[in-house]
Amino acid sequence: MTTDPLTLLKSQQREWAAGVGVEIDTTGYCLSCDANFFEPLSACARRDLAKGDGSELGKPGQRGKIQALHSSAALAVNVFDYWRGHDLRALGQSFGLASRICGLTFEHKFPTGLGGIAPNLDVVLSQCDGSVLAIESKFTEPFAKAKSKNFLKQKYFPNDRGLLRHKGLSGCQTSAEDLRDDRVRFEFLDAAQLLKHMLGLASGDHPWKLCCLWYDAGGPESSRHCEELALFSERLGPDSVKFTSMTYQALFVRLSDLLREAEEHKEYLTYLRARYFVGSEPNK
Repeated sequence: MTTDPLTLLKSQQREWAAGVGVEIDTTGYCLSCDANFFEPLSACARRDLAKGDGSELGKPGQRGKIQALHSSAALAVNVFDYWRGHDLRALGQSFGLASRICGLTFEHKFPTGLGGIAPNLDVVLSQCDGSVLAIESKFTEPFAKAKSKNFLKQKYFPNDRGLLRHKGLSGCQTSAEDLRDDRVRFEFLDAAQLLKHMLGLASGDHPWKLCCLWYDAGGPESSRHCEELALFSERLGPDSVKFTSMTYQALFVRLSDLLREAEEHKEYLTYLRARYFVGSEPNK
């Protein structure tokens, strides 16, 4: 039996689909978009995803990336889209937010001013005090090898000017230069992407914080990813207050604790537990 987390997670999702009668193709993609979700995509979610640059919904005659059982965007939709029709206080409490959530969007763009494709944040929680919690959703991505996790194009270092430092992110500037000069390397954490997101967020006009919300597959690879998150945060120095991380399992347990007495959320929690969080139980 393989211990490779990428293969294991895909296998677990296939087993779930077979158990509930969701039809998939040979590559693990649902035959329809809505078959991959607890509830059909809300109109707002469909609009958000269509505006994003990730081709999540696909093009006419082509399947969308979000139809994959192992899609991190599908995981994010299954966890967050549900809350568009419910009181958002429990969600805010699960993230420890001081202000109430007054808006939720997917694939929110934060232009850096450098041209090209702007950073797209998987989920953005807008708070009533004007601040935002931007969430980068990770499911299987940490366990797939990619050189881009450590690569930043030259445009992020225009004429050796401290672009990130100019945006008030001196720690991010140092981290970006460390990646460029190969002083630090990450195997599982997409550090380059996180720095791009922080640049985009800093280019806006709202107080913000970035959260890496990732799925803990267990085993040494997840432990290493956790260590790399800690290293990334440490090397951010003064900018570490702008960054946080949480596992999807921890979020689910917090939500379960808050909602355990609410009958209206039972089906939602049951679906998430059966599909993603078997064994992740609320605190007694």
